[in-house]
Amino acid sequence: MHTAIAALCVAATALAADVVGVGVVPHLLVLACFFESVGVGSVTVGRMLAVVGIAAVVVRYRPGSIDRVRLDRRIWIPVAVLVTVQVATGLWAQDTAGWLFALGQTALALAFFATFATLVRTPRQVRGLLRTYVLGASFAVVVGCAQALTGARAAGLQGDANIYAMYQVAAVPAAVTLAATSDGPRGRRAWAATVVALTASVVASESRGGYVALVLTAIVLAVQRTRPELRVRVFLALAAAIAVVGWAGASTSDRFDLSRIENDRASGRFDIWVVAWHTFTQHPWTGVGAGGFKRISVQMLTTDPGVRLVDSHLLLLPDGIEVHSIYLEALAERGLLGGVGLSWLLVATTYVLLRPATWWRDPRLAALPAMLAAFASASFFLSVPNSKLLWMLVGLAAAVGVDRPQSAPAPRRGSSDAPGTSSASTEEPA
Repeated sequence: MHTAIAALCVAATALAADVVGVGVVPHLLVLACFFESVGVGSVTVGRMLAVVGIAAVVVRYRPGSIDRVRLDRRIWIPVAVLVTVQVATGLWAQDTAGWLFALGQTALALAFFATFATLVRTPRQVRGLLRTYVLGASFAVVVGCAQALTGARAAGLQGDANIYAMYQVAAVPAAVTLAATSDGPRGRRAWAATVVALTASVVASESRGGYVALVLTAIVLAVQRTRPELRVRVFLALAAAIAVVGWAGASTSDRFDLSRIENDRASGRFDIWVVAWHTFTQHPWTGVGAGGFKRISVQMLTTDPGVRLVDSHLLLLPDGIEVHSIYLEALAERGLLGGVGLSWLLVATTYVLLRPATWWRDPRLAALPAMLAAFASASFFLSVPNSKLLWMLVGLAAAVGVDRPQSAPAPRRGSSDAPGTSSASTEEPA
């Protein structure tokens, strides 16, 4: 049943690509960020759309297309290194099933990366994707607030309040950039109101990691968008806003109470991080293999000195516990090479997004580095190496780092243009 659904999605995408093009596919993948828990059985929307994305790439670059794939080597090389290390850990992985599951996650991540890296060709497309992302996050605001009204934490359709908060925080710089670059006052006011709603949704999630990410992302935005002579005023205003948001969070939930954080060891994260670090020090070069930490986590949590399980509410799940930090997970499961590979990827992506090619100069692209900052800070508290947000931004970096001339899209079947010829594009660079 699930295979049939995936095959139907591929066939539908191939047919649609021949008729109307594949430009809509990246937008669908963006929206998938906000529907992570929705699916048919074990086949989620994200998995189906990953297959759709690959099908769209194949259709877009089928034989006879005038376009050829060009990716920034500053991005695809660290991606290749990271994937190679992930695969190589299978040689010594202590949990083969966990390793295979991790490989499946890597394949989904690469599908998202390939879709954005190869199908996004112009600054105008990036602007459209930012709007789609903010609109998806706005829908998640409605869902999250409805959940909060019932007394639950806002989790949207992601199924996890902390992941929900991460995606909402990442939408803030996109909305700020759209407000700053909007043509009319109505547009500016509408996007500015969206920023307020997004901030409220982060508070409603009661995610402490999300709040930290919100603060750091706001600082990045202030540095990016402020002239040097105004930065002191902006930082003072920002500090006041952060204090208000923090007070709102503390007054609505005791999860922000420092004594509770100390008593429950940040919901057990302190203990998990200690165990993950010990795992890395025991296997510094190789790690325990991709996907292997969960299998040994319960045993280590019950035997490692310094772990206070009682204060952590005995967070011993039947299948084990994730590291709850993308950085410590890389070290524990893939060793020093895994940690270096992840750091290399994040640094390279940040550099490329901050310094795009001449062809990609556009004020709206300033949102992308801040969105990456939101992910990088929130993922310190989450094990999300296959995050759709991360691989969307890495894919966009691989595209925007290439200084390509304007080119027309590949001719569709039945077009009067012969393969191998091109005409001037009607789209002007912004």
